[in-house]
Amino acid sequence: MAMSQAERAKKYREKIKKDTVKYKAAKAKARVRGNSKREKLTGLDLAAFRLKNKINQVNFRKSKKKRLNTKTVSSSFKNRQSFGKSLKKVNSFLPKCDKKKKIIVQHLAQKFGLISKPTHHRTSVQLSTKLKKDIHNFNVHDDVSYQLPGKRDTILVQDDDGQKTTYQKRISINNLRENYELFREENKNVDLSRSAFADLRPPFVVCKVALAHRVCVCVYHANVDLFLKSFDKCIAGKVCSSLETVTQSLVCNTENEECMFSQCPLCENFFRDEVEQKVIDGNVQIKWLQWGNKNGRAEKKEYSGSVDEAVQLLESKIA
Repeated sequence: MAMSQAERAKKYREKIKKDTVKYKAAKAKARVRGNSKREKLTGLDLAAFRLKNKINQVNFRKSKKKRLNTKTVSSSFKNRQSFGKSLKKVNSFLPKCDKKKKIIVQHLAQKFGLISKPTHHRTSVQLSTKLKKDIHNFNVHDDVSYQLPGKRDTILVQDDDGQKTTYQKRISINNLRENYELFREENKNVDLSRSAFADLRPPFVVCKVALAHRVCVCVYHANVDLFLKSFDKCIAGKVCSSLETVTQSLVCNTENEECMFSQCPLCENFFRDEVEQKVIDGNVQIKWLQWGNKNGRAEKKEYSGSVDEAVQLLESKIA
């Protein structure tokens, strides 16, 4: 029996799909032919062409949906009787209570992937805007924190609306636990955890431990003091025990401007008498620390040398 036009076209499509190169060439040729045909259409012909394509798309989707719905799943049982026996056996082991039975069946269905497992959504208590504002006002109170006066003691904070605001840093007087207890005493009816209280602390209110380590790194003060800590053990007596002791030992009067500026003739030899002549051993090697500037930051650096070299260094520093 001769095949119809539709059957011949179907057979041709199945045959050409086996050859990838020919199939792509045929698709490209059909695409060019369809585009040229559509470009020539105008007015009512173009509207009819679009309507026909729309109807074809709807019919294709319906047939595809129908094929998916009518697709049968192959059963693992040979006949209905074997399936009924297995179902009866499983049902006999289930609890009598319908609620328990439902829970067990639901759990098994989730285990074998028949239904999706429920996702647990964690719920958290939302704090009111008034409570957040009260915590903010509490932290910026002068009894709780104090404001730093320096121009560099500022911090840039991004607000909820995305705008950035510069605030002056404030240092908390008490620790977190003490501030939390003080806030609870003032607001006894508020149910608030300490972790939530800590999270709501303003970013510009910092703890004492977060405060920058501020020490004097002046080359005329701190470096001499650091040097004397290592140099003191090489000098007899307690002349170099501290910066104040050295200053008092090398001048007649600390209140006299001429003495302090090395212009007094009476105390010009005090360094030789009080320091140089009291050196225990000038050949001993010692180490000392000095502040230095590295990449714009103050850092301590270790130096070493003999006691005689250290004496010359001390003389140059206090001269």
